[in-house]
Amino acid sequence: MGEEMRSKIKELGRLWKKSAKQNDLIPGKEVLDAWERLIDDWVEDETMPLIIRKGSARGQEFEHHSSGRKIIISDNTFALWVYRHVLKGEQFTISEMKSMLVNNEIPIVYILSKEDRKSAKYTKTLGKFSLSDADTKWKLCHIEPVGLNSRKSIDDIEIGELKDYFKKYANPKNMFLLPKEIGGLGEIQEFIDEQKV
Repeated sequence: MGEEMRSKIKELGRLWKKSAKQNDLIPGKEVLDAWERLIDDWVEDETMPLIIRKGSARGQEFEHHSSGRKIIISDNTFALWVYRHVLKGEQFTISEMKSMLVNNEIPIVYILSKEDRKSAKYTKTLGKFSLSDADTKWKLCHIEPVGLNSRKSIDDIEIGELKDYFKKYANPKNMFLLPKEIGGLGEIQEFIDEQKV
């Protein structure tokens, strides 16, 4: 891809960020900072499970072998739920989050089949927390990639790496929205770079 095309994609990224800000799709600094502190506190609280995005075993919880930390398997649902609350300016404490997890009130999976539901501990689906509305279907994108990019089982990944992963996955400062019809732009680095807070 030549420099002229890269420049045009960067320009599209700047135009989208300006449009998103004008349409209240970019949260205010105060709420972003509050959620970032919450996620940092979450990581430091060993009683809070880390939520990891992975393709299989969604909704299940297990204990990380070497650290003993609980791990919950999700898709992008938890990040979508976080961003929905951030856009509304809503904040929670660690104790509130812990209580919601215990009571299965936080969506962890987009959808569960009857078969998957049998083995899942967390069965709340996204439902009304979807970011789509009557006019637009949204894609939640991450600025820094949140894929584990490893063939290792989660149990074989160091807990420090999993903590860093959770911070990137759950921190709304690492997220932005795009209409699904142009969601592919959220995979192009030149466009992504323009979305940084």
